[in-house]
Amino acid sequence: MIIVSYGRPEDVGRCLASLARSLFSDFAVFICENGGQAAFQRLCQVLAEPDGPLEPASGASAVLDLPAGRLTATATYRLAATTVPVRVGLAIENLGYGGGVNAWVERLEPEPGWDAVLVLNPDTELDPACLGELMAKAAEGFGMVGAALVATDAPSSVSSYGLIWSRRTGRVIAAGRGLPIGSEPSPALLARLDAISGACVLVTRAFVADVGGMAEDYFLFMEDIDWGMRRGRHRIGVAARAIVRHLGGTTIGSVRERNRRSQLAVYLPARNSVLAARRWSRGLWPAHVAVEILYALKYLVTGSPTAAGLVLVGLIDGIRGKSGPPARFGSTATPEEAARMEC
Repeated sequence: MIIVSYGRPEDVGRCLASLARSLFSDFAVFICENGGQAAFQRLCQVLAEPDGPLEPASGASAVLDLPAGRLTATATYRLAATTVPVRVGLAIENLGYGGGVNAWVERLEPEPGWDAVLVLNPDTELDPACLGELMAKAAEGFGMVGAALVATDAPSSVSSYGLIWSRRTGRVIAAGRGLPIGSEPSPALLARLDAISGACVLVTRAFVADVGGMAEDYFLFMEDIDWGMRRGRHRIGVAARAIVRHLGGTTIGSVRERNRRSQLAVYLPARNSVLAARRWSRGLWPAHVAVEILYALKYLVTGSPTAAGLVLVGLIDGIRGKSGPPARFGSTATPEEAARMEC
């Protein structure tokens, strides 16, 4: 499985601790740290502390233990009290979410012995049966598999089984929201799914071979929708008994505090909604822009003029085709710095 980190060692530590309790043990963990050398060193330090989730792995000598490609440094461990290998890699720069995933995917593609890749947000915790349920669903012939995402502030209900993207308006709907945990999604709901949330999505080796990795031009937000839209012959499935608890938005600051959101958490969804619409809705993308303008007006009416302006700026940048890292926040502004610029 692949975890993309950006200076959040505590989140990664909780995620790894949950993986150590997994009933399914035939897996390896690959972490990409996007936050630079200091963040990489801090991540390794925190994870390998005496009470941390990792232990040093002696005799590491496999090809994957060495830096290569877009990873300039690597460190090899194992989950504490297990034989599960954990490799931490330092990205050459902030590659964004899709790039962080792909930095390890491109290393794994020529390697034998793996059947699927599970992409995880660092702020997730998996129930012990989760990995086994996901792999069992993939074995039924599904190329992209989702779990039952559960928000930590609503632990008795599902927050998402998957994502439905409106080709007319561009709005993203979390399928199954509010259903009790353990509820099986109906065939009608499954048939509407366009993608699985990037917070926890499993794709098979055949899927990666046919479809490729995540799109990197979004930088953050909408790469999961894009992956699903490119799935071709590969079916989407949901393992309803695979429970994943998700805090959400801890790195970029989209978790609401005092009813505020980070600037990046406003700007990037607006910009990327246009990029995705131009790619996947063809001539309908102006309607997507119109819907986003309504959201800008909503921010304005509710007393958030900065957020309203950011939505409009994001829409203009999307129309102009700007993609990749959000340069308008300053060439030296990191996502965490921009996240502190609250709306």
